[in-house]
Amino acid sequence: MQRTGREKPQGVDDDLFLLGRSTPAPIGNMRIKESVLALDGEVPMGFSRHDVTSRNSGFLEYAYEQGAAIGGATGAGGEAPKLLMSQGADGLLYPDAILNDDDVAQHWFIKFPRNQATQNDQDILRSEYHYYKALHALGIETVAAEGLALEEATKPSLWVHRFDRRLGENGVERLAVESIYSLAGVTTPGSYMDHSEVVRLLVEQWRAAGQEGQVADLVAEYLRRDLLNKVLGNSDNHGRNTSIIREPKALRLAPIYDLAPMVMDAEAVTRTTKWPKALEKAGDINWKGVCEALSDIVDPEQSFERLRQAAQQLRALPDLLAASGLPAVTLNHPSIPLGKLDLRLKQWGLR
Repeated sequence: MQRTGREKPQGVDDDLFLLGRSTPAPIGNMRIKESVLALDGEVPMGFSRHDVTSRNSGFLEYAYEQGAAIGGATGAGGEAPKLLMSQGADGLLYPDAILNDDDVAQHWFIKFPRNQATQNDQDILRSEYHYYKALHALGIETVAAEGLALEEATKPSLWVHRFDRRLGENGVERLAVESIYSLAGVTTPGSYMDHSEVVRLLVEQWRAAGQEGQVADLVAEYLRRDLLNKVLGNSDNHGRNTSIIREPKALRLAPIYDLAPMVMDAEAVTRTTKWPKALEKAGDINWKGVCEALSDIVDPEQSFERLRQAAQQLRALPDLLAASGLPAVTLNHPSIPLGKLDLRLKQWGLR
């Protein structure tokens, strides 16, 4: 809004105005006609990977002009930008939607450190990279291993292939992605949600799609993801950080994304999606009670046993992350149980 707000007609909502000006290539399969028409239509300007990693001022100005930045600001007073970029056959990077689909070789999501990019902010971003690598080693679905990179310049940047884009013989396929907030009709960012209600919302979607036979697996994966968040200190679990993908014939959970040790953040990020108060107090979760609370959906004994099996799988994380190069400040953080994982799992009744 700092860049385009003066052009906003009086009486038009800020979000609606930005939708029509700054979303030419949003996550998912929606296309915003007005945003595409707002592109300048000139010959696309490409940038090298170095231009992006070093946050070259000319590149950032152009990216903002074309609507490639989807969050934050370039200055010290706010979050650093997250960028949606397309890589052309020439190897250069372009703000997404600038290139024709036929000219795109890869779609990128690029993330920079939060806030003022302090050493702590940078370590949080570096940790996210190592978290994804560890999940790959465990066979847990997350952002693609291919292309995953942590670029170290004056400040680090995290590079991942977009999971909502597929390149094939028929060109670019845009996958339908919908967040939990959207499924629940929540329009206020940061709104609190109840895990039990989210599970039931997802189960309702699965059943409506004729996927009753997959409900037990859905619940098991949902519980494993919440346990993973607790183990890795990812407290930023709002309703935009979990999504579903609508394939032509089925629904599935989107790969795990935005997985970072946010308990380390200076802004004291706390969980906004929680289990009912009787099951989650002061950060501790009664996992057996959670499974019993979902007994109308899945057998609680089987659900709890699957969660215990998931916990056994996650016991490998401390060694995997230490070998990968996870920052020591993350590995040893008092609010992240990696350094005492077996003890915490035992306290949670999962060992």
